[in-house]
Amino acid sequence: MGLEEIREARLEKLDKLRKAKINPYPSRTSRTHVIKEAVDSFDSFAKSKDKLFLAGRIMAKREHGGSTFLDIEDGMGKIQLFFKEDSLGKKDYQFFLDTIDIGDFIEARGTLFKTKQSEKTLEVEGWGILAKSLLPLPEKWHGLQDVEERYRKRYLDLLFNPELKAKFMERTKIIEHIRQFLIANGFMEVETPVLQAIPGGANAKPFKTHLNTLDMDLYLRIAPELYLKRLLVAGFEKVFEIARNFRNEGMDREHNPEFTMLEFYAAYWDYEKLMSFLEEMLEHIVKGNFGKTKIKFQGKDIDFKGPYKRIAFNDLFKKYSGLDYDKSSENDLKKKAEELGITIEKSMTKGNIGDEIYKKVARPNILAPTFVINHPLEISPLAKKMDDDPEHVARFQLVVSGTEVLNGFSELNDPIDQLERFEKQESIAKKLGNEEAHRMDSDFVEALEYGMPPAAGVGIGIDRLVALLTDSHSIREVILFPLMRPRSD
Repeated sequence: MGLEEIREARLEKLDKLRKAKINPYPSRTSRTHVIKEAVDSFDSFAKSKDKLFLAGRIMAKREHGGSTFLDIEDGMGKIQLFFKEDSLGKKDYQFFLDTIDIGDFIEARGTLFKTKQSEKTLEVEGWGILAKSLLPLPEKWHGLQDVEERYRKRYLDLLFNPELKAKFMERTKIIEHIRQFLIANGFMEVETPVLQAIPGGANAKPFKTHLNTLDMDLYLRIAPELYLKRLLVAGFEKVFEIARNFRNEGMDREHNPEFTMLEFYAAYWDYEKLMSFLEEMLEHIVKGNFGKTKIKFQGKDIDFKGPYKRIAFNDLFKKYSGLDYDKSSENDLKKKAEELGITIEKSMTKGNIGDEIYKKVARPNILAPTFVINHPLEISPLAKKMDDDPEHVARFQLVVSGTEVLNGFSELNDPIDQLERFEKQESIAKKLGNEEAHRMDSDFVEALEYGMPPAAGVGIGIDRLVALLTDSHSIREVILFPLMRPRSD
């Protein structure tokens, strides 16, 4: 039977329920216990013969003459229901057979007992429909090879793939551990604007929109950074936000246009103290979630117990590219990039090209958690210069198994220096057409002129961190509804 025929047959059953004066989508249920409670306290309920109301989706149906077995699931567990013609009466039992399908949500009243096969079961004395399904559940979804179809119909993927569902439960626990750790260490959770007049806090192309009321263009934020640092100016010492960010860029295993990022800032810290704090925090998160600091990712053991190795950006660059970034010209880097098959856009500067080379040849070789530190000034417009080396900044990235998980630095709080860097970025954007260059934010510079304490801050890609900790090849595996291209007819 084709899909449309199945749907038509179920519509007829829906009509039969309505003609019998039964609402196929009632707003209330008589459920007294979730299935897990019934299963966990089975012996007590079975002995007392207490009447329970259970509810859930029908996942399997087996008919045996005058009796039928159903498997139902709610969000907490699974149990078998036993429908018997002798108990329900011939008319009610037949009505049940004529109207109920796999995929429907029902509630059932009865007592618990064990079958001859020792399966915990509810013997049904009465039942009711909670939601009639019109489309059949796929029979072999768990083995589906079409990855795009899984992402498009994530609700079915989650329904039939317990391993995937477990990943999202882990994601929630990871975020809970992050939040608890930061609050326990004196950080305050805040919220900053998603709609911004000037997108700032990162080098990225923004999404643009328009506010009709004020007739002004706005942008979806690419990062909450500049607003969080305004709060340091305002006198808050430790702030954090778990933010939804939006960047109009490519999509791959590490990127999605809409993503989740944690950013936090601490006054009177520098990047050295922040790195030590992050080692403690990540160790706490991993141990809290998995009971140990060592995890397995793509077949390799990764230990999050600190301290982590620290290596300068240029040392890595030299080791894997054969070039000294500081002594190389832009043309030197262009030639190397061409050798490596890296596409050079006309808007790219020496820093952009060097960063692409580093990502291509150096970063993939880092397995254990490693802080890559002291990046070139040109690609770090918001980080403070090194006191003894003004061509580099007090910045770090944590790389694990070839993936950048977080990015942090000692924050630039010199308004004159910040203005000069914004102006340089603006000139690059205009001259080369670089839509990812950082925009001028005069209001932020003015805020710095009122005074911002020395501080350090970090941005952590939640999706990347969760993918790493749950052994997922792509961040799409840990985003409930990743963006998909519309399916054409």
